[in-house]
Amino acid sequence: MKRKLILLGVSLAIVAIGALAGAVRLYDIKNYPAGLFPDVAANGEDALLILKGDTRPFYPRGNGREALFFYLDAISIKAFGIGVWQMYLGSIAVGVATVIAIYFATSVYFGRLAGLLAATFLATSSWHVALSRTGFRAIMVPLFVALFTWFVGRVVQVVKKKQIGLSYWYAVLSGAAFSGGFYTYIAYRSMIGVVLGIVVLLLLAALHPKIGLPHIKKYRSQAGIALACAILVILPLASYFYHHPKEFIGRAGQVSIFNKQLEQQFGGGTLLGTLQYSVTGTILSFFTHGDINWRQNVSGYPLLNPLVGLLFVLGLLFVLKGTWDVFVKMTSGKIIHLGMIFPYLLLVLLGMMAPVVTTAEGIPHALRSVGMAAPIYIMAGFAGALCIRYVLAWAKKRKIIGIAYGAIIGIIIVFGMYDISLYFVISRNSPEAYIEYRGDLTVISAYIKEYAQRHPNNPRPILDIDPYFAQTTHFLDSVGASDYTDHSLDSKQLYSVADSTKGLGPLVPAGQQIIFTQSTMWDADQYAQKYKGSIKLITTQVNKFGAEIMRVYEGIKPATPDNSFDLDA
Repeated sequence: MKRKLILLGVSLAIVAIGALAGAVRLYDIKNYPAGLFPDVAANGEDALLILKGDTRPFYPRGNGREALFFYLDAISIKAFGIGVWQMYLGSIAVGVATVIAIYFATSVYFGRLAGLLAATFLATSSWHVALSRTGFRAIMVPLFVALFTWFVGRVVQVVKKKQIGLSYWYAVLSGAAFSGGFYTYIAYRSMIGVVLGIVVLLLLAALHPKIGLPHIKKYRSQAGIALACAILVILPLASYFYHHPKEFIGRAGQVSIFNKQLEQQFGGGTLLGTLQYSVTGTILSFFTHGDINWRQNVSGYPLLNPLVGLLFVLGLLFVLKGTWDVFVKMTSGKIIHLGMIFPYLLLVLLGMMAPVVTTAEGIPHALRSVGMAAPIYIMAGFAGALCIRYVLAWAKKRKIIGIAYGAIIGIIIVFGMYDISLYFVISRNSPEAYIEYRGDLTVISAYIKEYAQRHPNNPRPILDIDPYFAQTTHFLDSVGASDYTDHSLDSKQLYSVADSTKGLGPLVPAGQQIIFTQSTMWDADQYAQKYKGSIKLITTQVNKFGAEIMRVYEGIKPATPDNSFDLDA
């Protein structure tokens, strides 16, 4: 009876934590983030291709990107249509699923209390909340790390209980989760090194005469099933890269510490200096000065709140000790099962850190670091559970157990609210965050769409913009699905682009409009001065902070060869 009550209580706690994670990630999603960054809009372009029937495991747009996340975007667009908040539903769903998966990935090795703490910390994490509401595919990495960790732990558990049939199912899930991660984000490829590292450790353990190969043979069938399933799942992506080998590396070479320009910029011209810069910036981002990019973090704040940061450090120390104990047991001939979690977590942490510290651009970089979230929060949950048990044992002896429970719950609530307030009080009310999300492009896209409906026979307006940022308006005002190299729909677009990086836009003839964005307001001032008397101001828009985000001029002189503009150029 007592066991049933405990299981019921834990189940209710998991549901409550999941509901909290969902509420935090869904709250006010239609209003904030205020805009759609071009990279996320590009995801939408590929989602439209999927809905059109062009399904692939990898899409070449934007230096090449793994496709799994785009299928979630396609589901959202199919259900709710093209829009801004629709592009965040996929990452929200993944964020909530990760919170639940972290509970199971932690509890299978360290117990229910550790799992509940890890899930609670992640549910309210301002870092994870920001990325869950931003629509980048990298948010899937910690989910697949957690799933793989959980399923492998269950394989070991059920084999020890001699539930062989059930172990085969978990082996299938382990293989699928491991290979499924390669469809998420390039940083996940570090998991190859993690698994190989564990295999090497197991083979080294088998060299001891007291352990030998029978220890490995105990999981031989499950390992074979997992491997077969992993191969089947990875085949479509492997086949794609076989036929498109240049796309395997993608953008990695452009931001690498081996890039000579970045070495000169960040490392004093040396590789070692650049590596030191990346490592230092990445480590400090968790405790002192975090990523300043509002789309990836509450600008400048540490990725971890003080409580989680402290528990992570303690957890890391426990993991280092646990790893040492594993080596000691190996040398003394003792069989290791779930204890392999300690070197595994260490390898995952270092493995997921490697893609971050081997890049120099944008350091500290909360998005590239997101794979580290899984081992960090597992360690924090584990350390938190140990601390709570110690405090409760101490309090019980002094007969202040009620006070101890109250203090523990209060501390967790306070730091949870602190994390939540960072995002919803600071980020959501920051003018800089609206600029980073390009909230102006949402307003401009709506203006263009409304203009096309009201004036179907008028010349298309010209948008003065950097073509990179035009991805947002292209998607939000989409007239059909197109590959990034396909310009067949350009003549049907509701507007045309004047590349703002190539100088001042053309003088528009009478009846045609030119639209300036928040990033081209200087151009708008120069345009008004240069063509004074030939144009008139139609409208301006400001955001809730009073910053001008759109200005529209219209030509008042007939078109001539000097001021005509080729709309299909």
